[in-house]
Amino acid sequence: MRLGRFVATAATAVALTFTAVGAAPTEAGQRKDVVVVRGDVEHRLKLTAGELADLPQVTVTVKFLSGSTPQTHTYTGPLLLDVIDEAGPDFDPAIKNDELAHVVTATGSDGYRATVAWGELDPDFENKQIVVAITEDDVALGDAGPRLVVPGDARGGRYVSDVVSLRLVDA
Repeated sequence: MRLGRFVATAATAVALTFTAVGAAPTEAGQRKDVVVVRGDVEHRLKLTAGELADLPQVTVTVKFLSGSTPQTHTYTGPLLLDVIDEAGPDFDPAIKNDELAHVVTATGSDGYRATVAWGELDPDFENKQIVVAITEDDVALGDAGPRLVVPGDARGGRYVSDVVSLRLVDA
């Protein structure tokens, strides 16, 4: 009986570990084609590709390495800053430069995540044109979902595909 309980407990632990690491970070019933904006924001948002298209659009052409293969693509979509601004970042005005202690983590439907510091996208600091792309090379990303694009990165590691979540948090 003890061995059976141990095996069941071990199997549960393995299943929970697999689920936590491998599962898409979507909420129960959330559509895959919706980007949830959450965290330290005044109001949580769920944005479709159409709603992302309604925000002001920018176009950037980027070059980066994917593995050892050079890539050049042109992406169009709203700035990450504008997407987060729609949700109302909840920075503490009593703390000097509170926003600089925050990061935005983009999560793809496969669980892949990458983080950018608020100071990278803030116009008062680096003002990097980080994009939540809805087109690549003038083709709608459609089922591939929105893609986080971080111009200036030598490698494409922070280019998160099929973004389902953008989370603003105090690092």
